[in-house]
Parts: sequence; structure tokens; C-alpha cells
Amino acid sequence: LAPMLQAMGKLAALGATSVAVACNTAHAWHGALQERFPQLEVLHVANEVAQALASRGIPEVGLLATEGTYRAGLYSQALQQTGVKCHVPLQEERERLMQGIYDGVKAGNMALAQDCFAGVAKAMVQRHGLSTLILGCTEIPLALSAVPEMDELELMDPAVLLATALAQRAYAVV
Repeated sequence: LAPMLQAMGKLAALGATSVAVACNTAHAWHGALQERFPQLEVLHVANEVAQALASRGIPEVGLLATEGTYRAGLYSQALQQTGVKCHVPLQEERERLMQGIYDGVKAGNMALAQDCFAGVAKAMVQRHGLSTLILGCTEIPLALSAVPEMDELELMDPAVLLATALAQRAYAVV
């Protein structure tokens, strides 16, 4: 939290009016950041995703994310408010996602990351009959988007939605 508060302080001093935090898990501190800098609009990644899903009429999704994101309930709360049902992986699947994030993408082993992420994605799609998955960690799209079997699914990259929302505010398209 402290480094994010410092960075936001600098952005506020430079005259920023809207700020986006790329890391999904870091949104656990959204409330503290918004409270400390009421003059800034601190965009909330899960709210942006939930609004996009609701506007497209997507009734349910699967969420691939970090353990911290699941524990914080970031997406479940936002999706519930828009009426979108959120399915989460089983505990062993969550561990597989974390393995793909840390031992895969962060360690430069994209083959392992693809295997981990695709395995969990396929299991969730089969179990729940899903057609849409939220890639709720910035590392997941880096590997999963390159897996050919995922072409049949809508893979929502929250970073893209967040960047779009920030650009809309910057260019007053809101």
C-alpha cells in the first residue's frame, strides 16, 4: 500500500484526475487509495469488468485469478452487483493457477504457464458450461491467450478494459 500511496501522491501533484492500477490483486487496497486521494478517480478493475459483462448480457463467467484476488472477493462483489454469476476454481485448481503465475510466467516458463492456465480453464468450462472467462491476473493473458484451444472462448483481459476506461476519461468519452 505504501508505494501505491506514494505513486498516487505524485500523480495527484502532477494534476492527474483518474488513475488505474494494473494489478488485479492490488485492488484490495482500492478503498484506502480512493479515501486518501478523493480528488482522484481511482478506477476499480472488477467494476469495469462487471459493467462490461452486464452490458453485453453475459449471465455467468469463470474467474481465473490469484489467491489474493479470490480472498478479497474483488470480482464476486462487483459481479454480484450487476447480476453476473461468478464461478471460481476448486482449491487445487487455484494452486495450479498460482504455479502458472510464479513458476510459469514470472520465471519465464511459458509452456508451464500455458499448461497450468489451460488445464484450469478447460476444467471450469466443462464443469460449468462457460463461454467467458475473466483473466483476473496480469500474468494469465500473457500465456493463456496463446493457447489455440482457447479460441472458442471469450477471454476477458481486465487490463484492456481498464486501459479503455482510463482512455475514455482522458479523452472525455465517458
